[in-house]
Amino acid sequence: MSVHSGQAHSLAIVQALRGFFTNHPDCSIHFWDCPSKAQWSLHFLAHEDATSTKIAAGRHLATSLDALRSKSTAACLNIWRTSFACPLSQGHHFLPLKGGIKNLLQPSYTKGEGWLPFIGKLVTLCARATQAILNYAPIREFRQCFFPAECTQCSCGYCQVKTRRHIFANCYRFAHFPLTDLVPTVKDFVKFLKEHPSAFAFLSQDCPSSKPPEPP
Repeated sequence: MSVHSGQAHSLAIVQALRGFFTNHPDCSIHFWDCPSKAQWSLHFLAHEDATSTKIAAGRHLATSLDALRSKSTAACLNIWRTSFACPLSQGHHFLPLKGGIKNLLQPSYTKGEGWLPFIGKLVTLCARATQAILNYAPIREFRQCFFPAECTQCSCGYCQVKTRRHIFANCYRFAHFPLTDLVPTVKDFVKFLKEHPSAFAFLSQDCPSSKPPEPP
């Protein structure tokens, strides 16, 4: 967690006071609530002086550390999103996902926005989601690029090439919660992966797969 510029000043004051009270245990600080409407002599004069003082803002309004951070963040996100809109940057097989009913997910870094809040902290789920989104997954469509002589047919027997789209919407092995929308929501996408632990996963003892149902 980062410290805001205003908090940094407060922490510096607290650090100085800690040393003072450690060396002078008999000293203390008293806080008095002095509402301006009470018009208490000296306090009211200080209040009037502070509220009536007007200082020209000048040409450079955002000069605090927080403002500079926000400006840098906005510029970074703008570059990311501009680059993300280019198919060459995404990759030709990148899976677009919607955050809601219509809006497509955009790159962001704040609080893991976008994909990560739906995926959570499970590493295996994050790995399968990444492989599915990029289409760099252990499926026949991807493997045929490296092993052209290998059989590309899906084990369900109903598709000549086992593609991501086939896994989402047509394969009976993953029919419990299919993804029929060409651009699914990220919530439905993650739910599909949770419902089907073997989808887009490397077969191993660490990745249990349920027995597929018999074809109709």
